[in-house]
Amino acid sequence: MVCSVLVAQSVRGVVRNEFDEPVPFANVFVRQTGSGTVTGDAGEYELNFRIDGEYELTFSSLGYESRTITLVVRLEPQTYDVRLLTSGVELEQITVSAAGRDPAYAIIREMIARKDANAGSIGSYQTEVYVKAVEKVEDLGGKVSPQLETTAPAPPSPFSDLPSVAPGELLDRLNMVEMKLILSHALPRHYKEERIAYESYGDTRGLYVPVFAETDFNFYRNLISLPGISLAPVISPLSQTSVLTYAFKLLDSDVDDGQVVYRIQVTPRKEGNSTVSGILHVNAADYSINRLDFTLPAGGLLIADRFRITQRYDRTEDGRWYVGEQVFDYTSRQGKKKTFHGTTTLSYTDYTPDVTFPDKFFGNEVAVTTAEAYVRDSTYWNRGRTVALTEEEKRMVYLRDSVKAVVTSPAYRDSMERLYNRITLLELALDGVGFRDYRKQRQWYVGPVTDLIDLSPVGGWRVGPYLSTYRRLPNGKEINLSGTFSLGLKNMDLQGKVFGWHRYDPFHLGDVSFWIGREFEAFNPNDAYLNQLKASNYYLKEMADIGSHRELLNGLYVQVHASLADRRPITGLETGSILDEIITDEDAPVDFERYQAFVSDLSVRYTPAQRYLREPTRKVVLGSDWPTFGLTYRRGWSTVLSSDIRFDYLQFSIDQQFNLGALGQSSYRLVGGTFTNTEDLRFVDIRRFRESDPLLLSDPLQTFQALNSSIATSGPHLEFHYLHHFSGALINNIPLLKKTRIQTVVGAGALYLQQDGYRYQELLAGIERVFKVGARRRLRVGLYGVTADDTISSSEVTYKVSFDLIDVWNKDFRF
Repeated sequence: MVCSVLVAQSVRGVVRNEFDEPVPFANVFVRQTGSGTVTGDAGEYELNFRIDGEYELTFSSLGYESRTITLVVRLEPQTYDVRLLTSGVELEQITVSAAGRDPAYAIIREMIARKDANAGSIGSYQTEVYVKAVEKVEDLGGKVSPQLETTAPAPPSPFSDLPSVAPGELLDRLNMVEMKLILSHALPRHYKEERIAYESYGDTRGLYVPVFAETDFNFYRNLISLPGISLAPVISPLSQTSVLTYAFKLLDSDVDDGQVVYRIQVTPRKEGNSTVSGILHVNAADYSINRLDFTLPAGGLLIADRFRITQRYDRTEDGRWYVGEQVFDYTSRQGKKKTFHGTTTLSYTDYTPDVTFPDKFFGNEVAVTTAEAYVRDSTYWNRGRTVALTEEEKRMVYLRDSVKAVVTSPAYRDSMERLYNRITLLELALDGVGFRDYRKQRQWYVGPVTDLIDLSPVGGWRVGPYLSTYRRLPNGKEINLSGTFSLGLKNMDLQGKVFGWHRYDPFHLGDVSFWIGREFEAFNPNDAYLNQLKASNYYLKEMADIGSHRELLNGLYVQVHASLADRRPITGLETGSILDEIITDEDAPVDFERYQAFVSDLSVRYTPAQRYLREPTRKVVLGSDWPTFGLTYRRGWSTVLSSDIRFDYLQFSIDQQFNLGALGQSSYRLVGGTFTNTEDLRFVDIRRFRESDPLLLSDPLQTFQALNSSIATSGPHLEFHYLHHFSGALINNIPLLKKTRIQTVVGAGALYLQQDGYRYQELLAGIERVFKVGARRRLRVGLYGVTADDTISSSEVTYKVSFDLIDVWNKDFRF
């Protein structure tokens, strides 16, 4: 370091290295003012001072030793050229853009070299996180289709949405979730959340609340997975090969809290679904992230039309950097009239670095919500918020708390119950009639007049009612009972069934069920749609069935079923119906001797390392990086309860869904089975494979797409299905097509039957496009080509289409 003394009012000059080459984008920092400048392309700089005095200037640049001078400011302007000496940093190893020598590439290269140390500088830690997610609904007028935004992804409790009257427009356009949690983290990727406070206001389905075990938005990683947000993970600007994906430009540098910070523009070299764009701020002292502001590509977003991520890092007293705040801004539109603006803010406080956690502290339980979390009062929230509410948010909270106090009062609930239980002719005709008892959390329902009429493939029109009752207990247990009865107008035959289900262990998904009744049953209930309309595909059964399902250990599920059925043909019935005018049924109903069948099933399914969230009365399964293994044993019993059959069937399965980084997502399913005993195996119980539908694509992970007929076997069989969604990885390389947001998909399937040595194989390729049908609903339309052949016929090509609505609860499509 070299020091000298000068007298000047303004200072300008050129910064060069020892080879007389200018040093562009070098930092010139004035210690006393906390400000400075950056040299231009030719290494030139200029500083102006308003107050006379002595100042200390520091010149620094990546790859050079810093140099400090002492400057005494007087009246005369001064020119001062500075020479910097190269340091030990190997600049020749730093990638430089082909267009020039932008130092941003050198900065990024140095960040990549140090990212492991910077990412782990805080070590294992524990911190408190306050989460505030707010959605503002902007309605410009016009009619909005209500079913698109109010259709729940899963049936909620009928007691959670008793009618209420909004006291003002504010309640209709502002929704919010607040949460406080204690976050524990151990290197490299172990997270556990303890959610100690939770409050929601309004319709919160459109709000984004992250689960740290699923994604932590850590841009020190090469890839950042964004489940529920983006179709594909994004490539970090700090990945080892980021120079191939991004262009970088040093915009300027500034001083932030005494630190020199570079501001770098990040731009994808080509548009795609796996990149980000925006600004990255870098601490010059250790090449760590200071803050960032990135926007995700719109073409890869699942629900939102726009998603922006900002992060701010704070520094501990000993100079280590940690995430201090994360903000997610997202927007969804419904037509031209309605826009949903969401903002989720995560504020981190009370960091405790270098925590030593006990053994087995981290496991498959990645988050737990305490029972007290849902009963925090306003005093707790007023004290615990680290991000202040806006005046509008404060007023909304006050109004909703006031409304909640009213609508939960016995007087209000009684009045709403009387209103709901009132019978009107319109409800009786179109909606059905419901009766509620909120004190016992019980509901009864009778179907509408329009549901009294049903069309059966066997005999045509049938008439009869539908009834159900439901009860939910405070501990999360549920009871559901439903029944239907009908009379066939052609054969004047009575049929009906009663179904009961009881969830006795919500956390372990433990339930018991029963089914008893008389109805027509298809020999292959999963057959092609057109086959389901043919009377020849049915027989008559009277059956009683009981079953149970429960998780014994995390990821280990056991299901048992036992049924006793009286099976008889439909040859004595009139089977004609109006459906005969739509589809031709050339086969006569199957004739067989009436018999009894007692069948038991035992199924075991295991997913290793299954991650989950623990709620006070339930368990939310997140998934696993491992496959799911299944084993089923089915037995037909002889002489037990007068049963006339005898067989044993064994089946195994393996299925998995996994990511291939920026290349997309793959899924596969392998199933094999065999009858180990066929002493008295009836036509109903043989193993069947679904005939393919004309034109429509069925689930390619469960069925085949070009089987020209239903195939059945009583011997060993093996089937395999594979599907891969590229999530834009291929189309993004084609300049014109990538703007269409079309995505490609490929798949394959194979079937082997030991009987007759039958083999079938197929290949699938297609394109898909996701369309908006509401602010949060998406419709995926696909067009596919399938080529297939088997040991019976030569290869052929067929074409399929599919229409798939996204599951807004799981934020995913069926396949």
